[in-house]
Amino acid sequence: MARKFQIDNSIAADIKSAASDSFKDNIRMIEINKIKASMDNFYSLSDIEILADDIERQGLKHNLVVSEDVDNPDTFFIKSGHRRFTAIQHLVSENRYGSKFVPCLIDGAKSRMENILDLIMLNATTRVMTDSELFKQYETLKETLEQLKNEGIKVKGRLREKVAEMLNVSPAQVGKIENIKHNAVDEIKEAVENGDMSIAVADSIAKLPEQEQEELISETPVDKITTKAVKERKEKTEKTSSKKSKENYVSDDDILKMELADDFEDEDLSYEITVDNDEEVIPDETEMYRSKLLEANAEFAELVKNAVTVQEIQRAAVEIINKITDIQTEVRNG
Repeated sequence: MARKFQIDNSIAADIKSAASDSFKDNIRMIEINKIKASMDNFYSLSDIEILADDIERQGLKHNLVVSEDVDNPDTFFIKSGHRRFTAIQHLVSENRYGSKFVPCLIDGAKSRMENILDLIMLNATTRVMTDSELFKQYETLKETLEQLKNEGIKVKGRLREKVAEMLNVSPAQVGKIENIKHNAVDEIKEAVENGDMSIAVADSIAKLPEQEQEELISETPVDKITTKAVKERKEKTEKTSSKKSKENYVSDDDILKMELADDFEDEDLSYEITVDNDEEVIPDETEMYRSKLLEANAEFAELVKNAVTVQEIQRAAVEIINKITDIQTEVRNG
């Protein structure tokens, strides 16, 4: 059964205090070659040489926080202190570190998900995040909490709000990250993760249609795109779209006129001219009536095209129906 614990508002304070030197009983000097970097660490390791020089000058002032590898006893994964450990490795490689050990706070043996949670919280409460780190951190923490919930560990409140609270970011910033995750094309997401684009710029791009996003990144390198440029492009697109809409606008009257005109002009309308079986049909007379009907059709099509309102179309229809009726009456009367 999964170990029971509850994630609440005090978790950040609890983990931060655990990283201090107050837990003397859990501090051990561990051999460097028994310590491994966390496979789940995604935080940047910047300015290592500067940090190495500082450690050489005044010693390691803050211990590492590690967790014992449950599969390999006496081997430890780092939860906090990847930069410090990397700097020490750099000093060792140059024979500038005079010890084989480093001070570590051993934080027990935990599941992978719990270790990831601790990794994130220890970093979230002790360093200033880049947009790239915040973007990865938010998604990783959200997925970790979801997995912990599935393992039976209690997480109070809505997941999205809990993640924002634990990382100490505003709801607005959370909204931007979620917008990027759900609406940005892959190239934009990758640019944020790689540190080539800020969350603010990516958020503004993610509000554009997918085709617009693709066009934008094909025209401009991702690290050169600005929020201002995205805003100007969006405004230009909206103006062009509005102009086209006005140019292409067709009123209901116009649609009716075109449909009626097409019906009477393009359709091969045939009118049945009936005569008594005993009467002789004179070809010339039949052609004459056919010609009159076709003329009526053409006349009506012209009236419809020139009509301005539905009422004018209706009057034209009445007029042409009367003419057709007269022609049919003439046919019947001979």
